[in-house]
Amino acid sequence: MFLGLILTLFSAAVSAQQASDESFRRHRTERNGELTRPEMHRLYKDHQRIQVEKHRAYRDGRISRRERHRLHRMHRHEYREFHRFRHNRHHREY
Repeated sequence: MFLGLILTLFSAAVSAQQASDESFRRHRTERNGELTRPEMHRLYKDHQRIQVEKHRAYRDGRISRRERHRLHRMHRHEYREFHRFRHNRHHREY
């Protein structure tokens, strides 16, 4: 019973962290309307591609060093692209 309680709390913490990460991402992209629709669409597509690659890496039950490095590179690229879009002086038209 104690083990079940610990597993339940652990899974709740993980799902809360994922939800907070996603809400933070959504908040920072839509906060001031600083990204144009094509920029937001491109970031969304990149994010989906990373999720697919992460799922593909987990298929065999573990992530190898090479897969982990590739996912890390993809995340860095996504962050740099987000930063570039935020600071390119393009603004969303209302």
